Amino acid sequence: MPPILRRADDTDRPAWDTFIASRPEADLLQSWAWGECTALAGEPPARLLLDDNGQVRGVAQALLRPAVFGRQVAYVAHGPIWDRSAPDADRLFAWLLQGLRTLARKERALVIKLDPRAEPGDATDVIGLARANRLRGAPDLQAPTTRILELLRGLDQPDASWHADARRLSRRAEREGTKVVITRQSDPAEIAILHDLLTLTAAHGDFRVRSPEFLDRLASELSASNGWYLGIARVDDTPIAAMAFPRIGNRAYYLYGALRRDPEYKHHYGSHAVMATMLRTLAADGCTSVDMWGVVEPDDATADPAWRGFSDFKRTFGGVPLRHPGLFDLVTSPLWYRVRSIWERLTLRAKV
Repeated sequence: MPPILRRADDTDRPAWDTFIASRPEADLLQSWAWGECTALAGEPPARLLLDDNGQVRGVAQALLRPAVFGRQVAYVAHGPIWDRSAPDADRLFAWLLQGLRTLARKERALVIKLDPRAEPGDATDVIGLARANRLRGAPDLQAPTTRILELLRGLDQPDASWHADARRLSRRAEREGTKVVITRQSDPAEIAILHDLLTLTAAHGDFRVRSPEFLDRLASELSASNGWYLGIARVDDTPIAAMAFPRIGNRAYYLYGALRRDPEYKHHYGSHAVMATMLRTLAADGCTSVDMWGVVEPDDATADPAWRGFSDFKRTFGGVPLRHPGLFDLVTSPLWYRVRSIWERLTLRAKV
């Protein structure tokens, strides 16, 4: 008998999270906790689960976003997730797609966007699977490339794989009096500092800053399973840098980073101080790897130039480059899909 594809409810959360933690290509954006947080931002999750006699074989968490004329777009961020090592892996993927088509009809979604992740050493031909199931390639919504940093657990020198500059500047930060505290629980005061620093950093770049309510809920959801790491660097009593590293299973993710750019703090190297302390803390806690969450390589001619500055910083801490398969559209309403495309082109032309 094939697995049963059904909507997941709150009673499925433990099994869902266990499955996500067990899959090396799965990550934070398909976790139950992330869906609980996006609901606060107006993007409620619809969750599908492949149930094989009580064993989870695949999941898809689709975030529902309003589109034109009362329709919706369903975004399966960094998913779906299925057992890629199973003999019937291709069928598991096809069953999930069929369930997503049914979901689209019920939720009036004109398209379902999917961007399953890659993993070093994984031989799954995701692009081939997408083509075989008639998915359309689409422009990326997430960073197409990253680095996976293996933490040297149990060694006396966890910084052995870092570039010399990373070691030198993290030591310099200590000499300059930069102090770092790692918070493992939801702390409204620390969350407010993270939000303030993110807002300051966003003024120099083009990215969305989540609300304090979103960040606090994320910390609360993840700290319940010991998955929340927030590092804040201070000089005297002034916060100068912050990073949030959620952890799912044995992998952590460099989700948020922010730096105060006042000239007087330039040589306190707050970002290096937080990163060094965070990586050592994660390694000591048994975390085996970190997804640096968006890194472009120096020879990547297709990379967005805006990514180069923080990519240069991240690369000094090592890691293996990884390119994801890309974004794919599962078009469930061709007419409304075309209408939306025309509407977006007209809207963009009006803005220009």
